[in-house]
This record gives sequence, C-alpha cells and structure tokens, in this order.
Amino acid sequence: MAKTMITKSIPKHPFSQFISSLTSLSHSIDTNVTANLDNDIRHLLQTPNPQFEKAVSLFEKSVNLGSIPSSSTCNFLVEKLGRTNRYNLVLQVYKKMTSIGVTPWFLSYGAVIESLVHFENAEYAVSVLGLILKSGFSVNVYLVNLVLNGVCRKNKVDDAVGLVRDVCRFGVVPDEVTCNTLVSWLCKSGKCDEALVLMAEMEELGCLSNLNAYNMLIYGFCQNGEVGKAKEVFDDMKSKGVKPTIDTYNHLAHGYSKNGKFQDAMGVLNDMMEQGILPDVVTYTCLIIGLCRNRKAKKGLSILNVMLERGHEPNGATYMHLILSLCKEGLVTDCFRLLKTMIEKEKKPEINFYNQLIKELCDQMKVNDALVLYNLLTDRSDVKPDVKTHNLIIQGLCKENRISEAEEIHQKMLTDKFDANVVTYNTLIDAYLTNGEVEKAMGLWKQMIQLGLSPNSYSFSQIISGFCKLGMINIAKGIFTRIKNHGPPPNVCDYNALMLALCTESSLEQATMLFQEMGDENCKPDVTSFNIIIDWSFKAGNMEYTNKLLTMMREKGVEPDKYTFSILINRYCKLGELNEANSMLKVMVSLGFKPDKYVYDSLLKGLCEKGETDEIFKLLREMAKKGIVLDSTLTSTILTCICHTSEDVDVMELLPNFSQETSGEASIACSDLLAKLETPHSGLQLSTS
Repeated sequence: MAKTMITKSIPKHPFSQFISSLTSLSHSIDTNVTANLDNDIRHLLQTPNPQFEKAVSLFEKSVNLGSIPSSSTCNFLVEKLGRTNRYNLVLQVYKKMTSIGVTPWFLSYGAVIESLVHFENAEYAVSVLGLILKSGFSVNVYLVNLVLNGVCRKNKVDDAVGLVRDVCRFGVVPDEVTCNTLVSWLCKSGKCDEALVLMAEMEELGCLSNLNAYNMLIYGFCQNGEVGKAKEVFDDMKSKGVKPTIDTYNHLAHGYSKNGKFQDAMGVLNDMMEQGILPDVVTYTCLIIGLCRNRKAKKGLSILNVMLERGHEPNGATYMHLILSLCKEGLVTDCFRLLKTMIEKEKKPEINFYNQLIKELCDQMKVNDALVLYNLLTDRSDVKPDVKTHNLIIQGLCKENRISEAEEIHQKMLTDKFDANVVTYNTLIDAYLTNGEVEKAMGLWKQMIQLGLSPNSYSFSQIISGFCKLGMINIAKGIFTRIKNHGPPPNVCDYNALMLALCTESSLEQATMLFQEMGDENCKPDVTSFNIIIDWSFKAGNMEYTNKLLTMMREKGVEPDKYTFSILINRYCKLGELNEANSMLKVMVSLGFKPDKYVYDSLLKGLCEKGETDEIFKLLREMAKKGIVLDSTLTSTILTCICHTSEDVDVMELLPNFSQETSGEASIACSDLLAKLETPHSGLQLSTS
C-alpha cells in the first residue's frame, strides 16, 4: 500500500510576524504623514489669502526632518509660486525638491524658466528647455519666447537666433512674438540684413510677418542710413497686403529727411495723404529735424508754418531744435522771432536751452545778440540766468576784448549775491593777462582766494601761460616751481607754455632740461611738447638732437601731427635738403594729413632757392588741383618764384588758376597773378576777408 505524504504547514516564527506587522504599520504611518503634510501645504495655498512663505517653510522643515510631500504637492507648490510671480521661492523649492529626487512636472519647469529669465539667468533657462525635452515633454512656443526675450536682453542676439533654429528642429513652430522679438533685437543691434533673412525663414515655417516686424525693419534700416533698403521693405509689405500705418510712414519720412532726401520725404507725405492717412505731429517733426540736421533750418521753419496752419501744435522740443538750428545757421532774426512765439505759447524753455543759445551766439562772435538774450532773462521772473549763463557772456565779451563790459557782468554777479565760480575768475584773469594788465589780473586772483575758491590746474596754467606771453618768464618759472612743490602737479600744458617761452628767448638748454624732466615727473610729453623742442633744435642747427627726438617720439608712441610734418618740411627746405622734405611730404600724405599753405609755401621757397623751375610749376599745378586757396603770403611766394624763372619760360602757359581769399572773386587767373608783378605791393593785400 502506497504511503500517503501529508504536508503540514510550518508555523511562522513569532519574531518574523512582528517585523512584518511593524513594516505594514510604518508604511501606514508614512502614508498618513504624507497625506497630512500634503493637506497642510495645500490648505496654506488654497485659502482666500494664500500663505506662500508658511507653505514653503513647512515644506523645507518637513524635508529636513525626513518627511517628503508627494510629488504632486511639490509640483503644485512650485506652480502656485510661479503663477504669483514669487520667483525667488520658485527657485528655492525647485532646488530642494530635485535634490531629494522629486521629478518636476511640465508646469514646474515653466515656472522655473520664468523665474530664471526674471533674474536674468537666461543661460540657465536655456538648459531647463533641454531638461524639458530630455524628460519627454514637448516645448511650446510660449516658453521659447520667454527664454528668447531673456537671451536678447543679455545682448546675445546671435545666440537667440541659434536657439530658435534649434527648437524648430524639435517641432516648435515660431509665432508672431518670436518673429517680432528677433527682428526687433537684430535691428537694435544694427543687423537689419540678418533680420530680413530671418523674417524670410519665419515665413517659410508658416509664421507670417506682421506689421510690427515690418515697421521695426523699416525703422532699423532708416537708423542705419539705408533708406533705400527701408523703401524695399515698405514696397514688399504693401505687395503682401500689409497696410502701412502712420508709424510706418513716419519712419520712412524720417529716414529720407535724415539723409537729406527731402523730395523723397515729401513723396512719402503725399503718399500717406493719398491713402487717407493724415500727417501727425511726429510726421512734421521728423521732417523738421531732418531738415535742421542738414543745415536747412529755413525750410524747417516753412514746414513748421504748414504744421501750424493744419492745426498741429509742435511740442517744446521741436521749437527748441528749430530755434537752435536757425541760430547755428546765422538766422538770428528768425531764431528770436520763433523764440518769442514759443514763449507766447507758454512753452517755456529751461535755462539750459538759453545757455546753449547764448553759447552758439558767442561762438559766432554775435555777443550783442547774446546780450539781448541775457537781458531778456534778467527781466524774466520764470527763468533766471545761472552761473553758466553769466560765464558764457563774460567769455564772449572777453573774446572780443570787451573786458570792461565783462567786468561789469562780474560786478553785477557780486552785487546780486550770485556766486561766481573758478571759471568766472579764470576767464577774466586770462583776459587781463592777455591784455597786459597784470595788476588787475593779480587783483582778481587775490579776490578769488579771499572768496574761498580754490584755483584749479587750469587756473595755474593760465597764469603760467599769461606771464610767458608777456615775456615775464622768471615770474612764470617761479609759479611753476611753486605749484610743483605745493600745488596741483603741473600738467603738460604748463610744461609746454614754459618750454615755448624759454625757446623764444633762446634758452633752448633750459627748455630741453624741462622737456627731459617731464618723463621723470610722471607728466608725459605730448606731440606739442615734441614739436616745440624739434622746431627750436632745428632752428639752432642741432640736427643730431633733432633726429634723436624723432626716434624718441616713435619709442614713446607719440604720433606726429600735421604741425610736426610742417616743421620738418619747412626746416629741410631751408637747409636745401629737398629730397628729405619731399620724403616727409609723402609720409605726411600717407598718414592722411592734408598739406596746408604753410607746407606748400616752404616747398616753393626751397625749390625757388635751388632754381628748380620745372618742379615749381609741377608743384603749382598740384596745388591748383587740390584746391589750395591763395593768401597774401603764398601769393607773394609764387610771384617771387615767377620772377626767378628764366625769360624763355612761357609762364602764361604753365601757370594754373587758383582760388584766392577775397570776398569778391572765386578764383585768380594767370593773367591776374602776372599783373601783380607790375604792382608788387598788391600781392601782399590779397587776404582782405
């Protein structure tokens, strides 16, 4: 009989049962803790007055104690913080949740990108876009535009273009915002051609360019001075059925005006009116400013009158721009008349504008007109002259050597308890020294000190320069030494003034010592310093030191200027070294310097001394071709050269026509020049204007 096997179940060990039940209980407790934590965090976020900081604090404390909210609650917290623009907290929670292994959801990534862009960390925002794709989510165009704007704000427009091209490969279709953002930033960066290419690419991807993109392109090309390309874009947009707005027309009108193409600008004006779009204040202002920039303020005034007739009132800036332009073009009557109109319309300019106007008038040596404006201001109650106004008038009067009138203005400042400044005293002291009135200059210097005004480096420079010009070199040297020891360190202008004065009184050795001292005193010589010493070393016949100076100039990286070459050419010509002079002329021209009358006069005298008749007439033809205008000195030199030519030379045939510095004649013919040989002194009277 077969044995029957009976399998009995083996009872579990009591300890195993305990562990199993404990694990089950622990899981149950963890689940309950997580559920309670989730409820607490969500409750803080879903009340009528959400307590975001408390929710974040609870989240962080729980994580630190080992209790982790659910993935959905973590992401819910990030999303909520993102929607309420609490960008700092978004990044704080995101960093914590990813560090404990919680996977972000799509909306959390979006909140993080928005936060990073807000804090201008666009490069990290680009990385988050990569994480979205890596996580299997699709990137939408909204997030791309967000990152795009951040990258562009960092002035990395090329990176932004590359980003769009990259995401397009992942199926992202750019929209109008994408196109407008890129076109706008490319145009701002002066890359309008690239913007045009990109716009074509966008259209191929199905993103039709809109009015904004076209307007930005037109504006960009006009700003770059490429108004022809702007017109091509304009024509293209119209052919595609995009209707221009007044902004479009204004950009184009401004572009034409800015480039001096006023007929084309008026054509734009006519075109827009034919389309039923009436010009606005901006349209007229664009035309006026464009005309003013091209020194056609009178036409700008005509446009302003048309503007007023059609009921458009310009703003204060338009009036001021036109008034200043009229002044710069010497149309003072029109300028003052328009200023009167502006004031009557209660568009009251501030004192800075009046100062600009006064400065322009003084620069044009129209100080009487500037005084009219100054007196107008002193009578006004709303706008009063400031210290700059007074200084400008004083400077203008001093330039015309009307020092007594300038002093009256200064005394008026003191009487009206209007504080003068260092500039006021510098101007008057310089004027008195230039006029040789040392006592008055020193009186003002003393007054300046008594008023507690500290002389600046320019003050000392003026004093040194003034005494040098008066031949009081010992006094200048004393002041120079004093400021070296006690005052602000002498600047290069101080050294140059003193060196020139020393050279003038034939103290070349002292001037040279001063020049050598400049390098030791941390005041490097400039091109003027070298010019002074080179010129006087040449005059002293010290060719060895002159050549050493030219070498030193190159070693110190001091570039020669026009005057350097003029000195060298003049001295070589006087020494009869015409080959050296011509070599210097070639170097001068190759460096972009245009030879002036002084250079040509030196060359002609050198050739005349050598009897180089052919070279003289060759040089004269070159001078005429380059439009050199004759003055009395150059005319006299040419006449001398002609006198020294042999009798068999046909001067009438060889001598070209020249322009001359006279108010009545535009040029001087050969016969006129030769006629002066009959009256030798008349050649010296050509420069009458």
